[in-house]
Amino acid sequence: MKIRFFFLLPLLISLVPTAPSFAAGERFALVIGNAKYPDADAPLKEPINDARNVADELKRDGFAVEIGENLTGDGMRRAFDKLYSKIKPGSVALVFFSGFGIQSARQSYLLPIDAQIWTESDVRRDGFSLETVLGELNTRGAGVKIALIDASRRNPFERRFRSFSAGLTPVIAPNGTLVMYSAALASVVSDAGGDHSLFVQELLKEIRVPDLMAEETLNRTKMGVTRASRGEQVPWISSSLAEDFSFSPGAGGSRPAPAASPAPPAPPPVPDAIRRLPG
Repeated sequence: MKIRFFFLLPLLISLVPTAPSFAAGERFALVIGNAKYPDADAPLKEPINDARNVADELKRDGFAVEIGENLTGDGMRRAFDKLYSKIKPGSVALVFFSGFGIQSARQSYLLPIDAQIWTESDVRRDGFSLETVLGELNTRGAGVKIALIDASRRNPFERRFRSFSAGLTPVIAPNGTLVMYSAALASVVSDAGGDHSLFVQELLKEIRVPDLMAEETLNRTKMGVTRASRGEQVPWISSSLAEDFSFSPGAGGSRPAPAASPAPPAPPPVPDAIRRLPG
């Protein structure tokens, strides 16, 4: 009987379900909401509220978050440099941007509020290349790189040098990267004029589901946006993740602690991990 049990033991062990292995590096996020573009007819209504809500959720999910609102070119440069300086080998790095974006020379550019764009070359001068941002995060050693970009909007700049709206373009990103645009490649959507974008509403709903792998979270977000817009808005996703990552590990993995300094043992409240960046 003992001999039979000895041979059966490896089989029994193989049948026991194992918890997923989540990326364990420190989590850092930069969240930017740009709404007050002087060249636009009126400020965008969605980016600021969306950025604040995304920042709050990421903080609950263990990210050390920096949030910037209505950032100029200098402000965005400082914000990215600050994010780069925090990255260590194995870190998780996330960038969320809501505002105007334009593609040029097969790259997607995120625009600061003071961008002065009259020709296509101005895009490359004043915009921030998403590929460059992801490449720098990879160079610094980030194991998981995530970009959530809500910038596929009709904008006041593009019509100055194009007769059509080109939307955003695919990203050539390093391994370990997950990118999502709020709309399909080469397509744009009009700002709905509400307090929150449909994309962020669906994204936050899915991020809060525990134990979903990040790719599944974004795929469910895509389906939710497509369904709610009746097919008029279909987000785009690209993934080269090489390890499991969940925004909100639950039963299968402990919810991560923030990467900021540990909370003091005394009763006074913990300082808010979200600090606003100057424009």
